[in-house]
Amino acid sequence: MADHGYGAGFGLVWRAVLRDYRRGEGHRARARLGFLTPPEGRGRVLWIKAGGSPDALRLGVELLGAVRDRRRDLRLVMTFERDDPDLLRAVLRPWQRVGIGYGPCDRPRVVTRVLARFQPCGIILAESDPPLNLLRRTLAPVAAVGTGPAPVPVAAAWPVSGAAQRDWEMNGQAGDLLPPADPQARFAEAQADVVLRTLAGGGERRLWWWHGRAQQWPEWLTAWRGMATAADDILMASFADAGAPEEAALKVSAWDRSGLAGGSILHIDDRRWFAAAASAADAVHLADPGRAVLWQALAAGCAVTLGQEAAAATLPVPMLASNGAVVDHWRRLRGDDHQRRSLGDAARRRFWEERRQVDANLGALMDRVWTW
Repeated sequence: MADHGYGAGFGLVWRAVLRDYRRGEGHRARARLGFLTPPEGRGRVLWIKAGGSPDALRLGVELLGAVRDRRRDLRLVMTFERDDPDLLRAVLRPWQRVGIGYGPCDRPRVVTRVLARFQPCGIILAESDPPLNLLRRTLAPVAAVGTGPAPVPVAAAWPVSGAAQRDWEMNGQAGDLLPPADPQARFAEAQADVVLRTLAGGGERRLWWWHGRAQQWPEWLTAWRGMATAADDILMASFADAGAPEEAALKVSAWDRSGLAGGSILHIDDRRWFAAAASAADAVHLADPGRAVLWQALAAGCAVTLGQEAAAATLPVPMLASNGAVVDHWRRLRGDDHQRRSLGDAARRRFWEERRQVDANLGALMDRVWTW
């Protein structure tokens, strides 16, 4: 859920500050008001400002590591709007001269306070809503990664899709416009644990993965149960929102890795299992194709179908709008290994194409950071 207390609205900011204090999060309230201190030591400060989504936080950490590897002379600050302790523990390294924590809102006086304290030599926005007051007041160069166009010039912009690239071209405020590439492709695992496939039972049993929203689940489950082999195959289900399948489903977070019986429904309630699910599945249908789950499915070389157009660039995967069409497609794939492999190979090639462009863009961005 977005925290609108990081914008410039007076009422929204102060309501968020009061909420922070009521929750015992005084450190978040003080950061929201700009009472931030850069890391100790010498060297100029580079500020990475991440947005409010888990994807933005993950991207911010990736950019932090890339800058740290390239510019050891800088002090680095990464601020975020939404914490994820598990993710940060998993991906952060014990860097020196690096500060990480909640960030400020975009109120004019707050922006002035933060800029005076940081005096940044450069700012990188990581999938953050355009902070207009910050962009108008800073004298430092700004690189916008996955950020929508703003009516203020930026040194460089990295759009995540072709549509975003066209928006930046119409906007005309990017000094350097990089080719479109989705950084989320960098986080997908090309190889994963095969335990799901091993414990599926082998033989003619198949594993299928459905990803969508909670409100789509009842109709999908009815369609799935109409598939002749549903009583023997295994269905994995995950949700783009706070959904959950029927109570009889087994949550992967509570699974003891015992064998899975035919007809089981395995709830993939932890996104860290997405790679394993994609590697095990004979096919996956993304009724709601979020970016992280999309690139992971493509990276695994899975036979992917979409229920709606994805935000990413053109993809070599079928679009199936109805549940019946998905079931029919899976029924055909069940007996056609050649088609399943062909669809998976096309998906994997598209993933590596995106990954190479992401790496090229990251290199170009670090070349620019080198000059700051």
